[in-house]
Amino acid sequence: MNDKIAGFVLQTSDYKDNDILAQVLTKPYGIISFVIKAGKKMNSKNHILPMCVYEFIFDYKDNKTIFSVHNQKLLNNYFQDKDIEMISFKDVLVELTLKNRDIDTYDELVFIFDHLNKQNKYLLGSLYLSFLMKEFGISPMVDGCVLCDNKKVVSISNEHGGFLCINHLQGHEIMSLERLKKFRMIVKANIDNYDVLKDIEFDNIDFENLLNFYMINADSRIKSYDLYKVLNI
Repeated sequence: MNDKIAGFVLQTSDYKDNDILAQVLTKPYGIISFVIKAGKKMNSKNHILPMCVYEFIFDYKDNKTIFSVHNQKLLNNYFQDKDIEMISFKDVLVELTLKNRDIDTYDELVFIFDHLNKQNKYLLGSLYLSFLMKEFGISPMVDGCVLCDNKKVVSISNEHGGFLCINHLQGHEIMSLERLKKFRMIVKANIDNYDVLKDIEFDNIDFENLLNFYMINADSRIKSYDLYKVLNI
């Protein structure tokens, strides 16, 4: 039986002779592995690229994790960006997806890559982090101080899990009201709210505040962000 699905190629690696093993995010099956015959050859009709959506034809069987592809067709190419800094930022989103393979992220990731550009990357990246943290059950507490519920907050504690007031600052850096408002806004928002938020400027610090919270509370290092920061100096 030939199954036909759309899949977002997250990662590719060499696999026997001229074949490629691709980690592919799909809507119905989550992340599964495809063997692409002769996919390593640049001039092969089977050659595939990461950060692209393909239509794959294969035979799905329960309890299998690796499948041979009969045919594939390119649907959307997000790898064609010539800006290495943008490709590096996309790598961060891909690594976040691979680290959260038990969460259904297909629709959200495709939406982000469909809309991503240099101006909105930190907003969309922040929305994706907020989505992942909600699904993972580690969203920050942003309705008041996490230690006493005081509504007058001045900082964020990654370790305590949310906002802090001045009485519980405990060595944390005091943050601007604008930063705190944007942090709360993005934590409360969903990706569906993008059109409402798209004119609000989110910068690398806004994104990094969320990413640092995620890495501490998910106990997960996002190594690709280290490279992105080097490229974005």
